[in-house]
Amino acid sequence: MSFAVAEKQAFRPPEDISVSEWAEKRRVLARHAAIKGPYSLDFVPFFRPIMDLCNSWDVNEIVVQKPAQIGGTDAFSNVIGYYFDQEPSSMMMVLADEDTAEYVSEQKITAMFLDSPYLHENYYNPNTFAKTEIKTSNGAYLSIGWASSVSKMGTKPVRIVIFDEINKPGYSVTTKEASPLSLGRERTNTYPEGYYKHILLSTPTDEMGNITIELNSCDIILDWHVPCPECGALQILRWSADPLYTNGFTDGLFRGDDGKMHKIGGVVWEGGRKATKKQIQKTARYQCGECGALWNDSQKNEAVRRGKMVPRTEPKGDEMKIGFHLNRLYSLFDGGRITKIVNDWTRIFKLVGPTMQGAVQGFVNSTLAEPHKQVVIETSEKKVLQARCDLPPQTVPEAAAALCCGIDRQKYGFYYVVRAFARDYTSWLIHYGFLPTWTEVENLLFETRYPVQNSEKTMGIWRAAIDTGGSDQDEGVSMTEDTYWWLVENSIGRGVSIWGTKGASHPIPGRFKAGAQLRKTPSGKTLPHWFHVILVDTASMKDTYHYGLDQAIEGHQRAAFLHAETGKDYAVQIMAEEKRRTKTGAFEWVRTKKDNHYLDAETLCMSVAHPDWMGGGVNLIGEEKKKAKVNINQKAKQSYPIARSKWMG
Repeated sequence: MSFAVAEKQAFRPPEDISVSEWAEKRRVLARHAAIKGPYSLDFVPFFRPIMDLCNSWDVNEIVVQKPAQIGGTDAFSNVIGYYFDQEPSSMMMVLADEDTAEYVSEQKITAMFLDSPYLHENYYNPNTFAKTEIKTSNGAYLSIGWASSVSKMGTKPVRIVIFDEINKPGYSVTTKEASPLSLGRERTNTYPEGYYKHILLSTPTDEMGNITIELNSCDIILDWHVPCPECGALQILRWSADPLYTNGFTDGLFRGDDGKMHKIGGVVWEGGRKATKKQIQKTARYQCGECGALWNDSQKNEAVRRGKMVPRTEPKGDEMKIGFHLNRLYSLFDGGRITKIVNDWTRIFKLVGPTMQGAVQGFVNSTLAEPHKQVVIETSEKKVLQARCDLPPQTVPEAAAALCCGIDRQKYGFYYVVRAFARDYTSWLIHYGFLPTWTEVENLLFETRYPVQNSEKTMGIWRAAIDTGGSDQDEGVSMTEDTYWWLVENSIGRGVSIWGTKGASHPIPGRFKAGAQLRKTPSGKTLPHWFHVILVDTASMKDTYHYGLDQAIEGHQRAAFLHAETGKDYAVQIMAEEKRRTKTGAFEWVRTKKDNHYLDAETLCMSVAHPDWMGGGVNLIGEEKKKAKVNINQKAKQSYPIARSKWMG
């Protein structure tokens, strides 16, 4: 008795075979392939664990942030082929736009069935292979569409959804319905956890791009670690340890397979951006982060073949959304040569203006697979705390002429900093913290006296600024109105000059400006005729504060020192914002973490002492302070030489 092909397929049990094993056994690359013949993982070893995870019952979502031209579409075509052959399933593949969908359907998926003898013989039927739909006799089904068409692709539930290039514009087209990613995910709602799969892959754009957001939301992220040819240390491959090219890592360190932190290596060469092709050819190498050994292309490629996936954090065992990051340094194709990548980088700087800026972003996205951000001022905990000197907390240095205070109002309390200023605007942080009520604020401003170093004198706060912004309190009285009335009652006649402030929405010539007279509170109550709020150019004052930090680290004048016991709690809030160049060439401060209260308080504190403040700053304080010598603490410039902030020009 003989059986038809469809009957053989129906009765045949699935093989005990992984996705990667299936690909090497069944897949053949021919038309449109750079390297023709049986599919080989020797050229893309890092895709083996990723493909195999696509058939794991322990995982629902797989996210891959990758460079361009590294073999990603072929790798995930293997996943489709596996499910057609081994576990006949309903699938959907979503591309960015209609043209790409048609190309992938014809030149990738259909070509896979035509070029692979096993698939061609068992499954290919020209009558069931359409541009947007493929059906096979064993019941497997694939719908191919584009992001804006997801809602039109029927309501049939699918087990597997592959979203390709989710950072392309097609995924961000605004419609009345949910996003393409949400609509695609909804198609798997009828399947149990572990059985359905969402696979998302793309080259990144910026930090708010879909793929980077998805990667950052993963339960765990893995990188391909390769062994150094000299010392054998497993490590990630990165362009450099610079934070601009190591998104997701801090202080140039990564977690190794041993659970310990190790230094990130990088690409090195002679001549910098002006290097000649000859220099690059002779000197471009990958430098081991552990032993400093220099690898050529052959050594780098062999290391990649011997690599393994290692998680960035300690696995807990219940991860259902797994992320992966790859860049072109891992590529074993011609585009992954170190010398070629360096040549691509140096050519960028022969361009000018916006063209060069666009080329830099293209390199960072498509080669390094990193989200692009043009950071002008970025800091780290380590750098912030380098500005510490040997001044004890809550102690006024001899050279100080006045104490100023900045207060950032929050719903449940107040963050504050107190700085001692010399007449030349050199300053020392002497006190910072959190106060829960107005009573503690009043005690700080009106009652607290700080001892002066090497003296029996004490000093109280001279000026203070408080941010009047905020949202409604539980009692129904707005924080802004509450602050207004406190200022009315306390800003005159208590011995301290207190100012209500508000951040300006646009740059202000001279940094500060008195707002229009406020006659009424938000609820309509009448305010005194003299009541004003001062508008502060917060972006400019954040520049001023960071300039002071850099001056403290380098031991120069107009430094903004920190006291000896300034801790991580302070530093992490200073790190909550960084200054970036926008696509238009403008600069802006961008919040990267939730809590930035000490930075805001420092901005206000630096403002009321500034020479441009209303009526002048600490530069106008009594002549007897003129001769006080500012003691620039040598300890502050002990190590880590740092270039001045780029915004200085």
